[in-house]
Amino acid sequence: MEAEEFTLVRDMLRTFATRYRVGSADEIEPQTRTAAQKALDELGLAELRLASPPAATAQECALLAEEHGRQPLTTSLLGTALLAPELLRLLGITVTASRPTIALAHDLRFPQRSASPLVAWDCDAADCALHVAPDGTVRRIALGPPTRTADLLRAVRTVSDDGDGEVVGRLGFKDGQRWQSYALVVVAAELVGAAGAFVELSTDYARDRRQYGRLIGSFQAVQHLLADATVLVEACASATRYAAWCLDHEPPDRALAAARVAKAEVNTSAVEAVYAGMQVFGGIAQTWEHVAHLYLRRVLVGAGLLATTADLLPVLADPLAAAPDGDRSGTAGHPASATAEPEKTR
Repeated sequence: MEAEEFTLVRDMLRTFATRYRVGSADEIEPQTRTAAQKALDELGLAELRLASPPAATAQECALLAEEHGRQPLTTSLLGTALLAPELLRLLGITVTASRPTIALAHDLRFPQRSASPLVAWDCDAADCALHVAPDGTVRRIALGPPTRTADLLRAVRTVSDDGDGEVVGRLGFKDGQRWQSYALVVVAAELVGAAGAFVELSTDYARDRRQYGRLIGSFQAVQHLLADATVLVEACASATRYAAWCLDHEPPDRALAAARVAKAEVNTSAVEAVYAGMQVFGGIAQTWEHVAHLYLRRVLVGAGLLATTADLLPVLADPLAAAPDGDRSGTAGHPASATAEPEKTR
């Protein structure tokens, strides 16, 4: 879209985020979630990538995900408004009566070849989930009851995966790479926004909080913590924005490599940056009433979402080693296949 048009869309999302952000875990109520999701849906962001060619570039969508991550919001932007529409677009489906989100393995990673329970992730306002099998087959499956997740802001539900879900299409090899790249970049972008916003909050706190008669921001140890955290956030942002650029301008294999690098960087650096901010806040950040743990939960869960660093590094070191011999399916060599043992369920 034109620069002026994107600026308008971004400003609308910022206005929405400022209005519907939650200030503490006690504000997360069903009625507030519903009202916020309805307001987000009215922005029409799900239409940005559903058309072919899409109205918005991958870079623009990544920036919107980053903006969404900057505030503690209970709304489903990634699952229902960005990821599911992109998957439908790659399948050539531009009109659908349903409102899908995406299905992930029970540990919130890309589904692997071994049988694993599935969950519908980021599913507020969704009425079904799209499951991408390792061979690229995409099925539409029904939603089950809610299930617990450490990220209090995000809705996750079980899915009725009895093997009878409706097959809606199949991703080819290159489209499978595009899908993985886009998913990794969008998730990484939201984590960049969350980490960056929290470092800014902790910096503002250091400017106001007094201890021993002095602003804590005047202490060199605090300055070093915040400086290091800022560098970490900039590293995350640089890697993620480059990966988003690759989605728009590079072949699928190069875009996927850049997306894997970005997610691996974010998995480590965003967590470290938020940890630094927690230290600056001190004891107040450990309380239920403070907003800090909402950011911390989002980033910690996000570090294992889709693919962990342990999944990604072996694939980046030797991409061919992660794919079974002769496998050219839509998701061959996907990040989750790099490790044999699943991580602890989140």
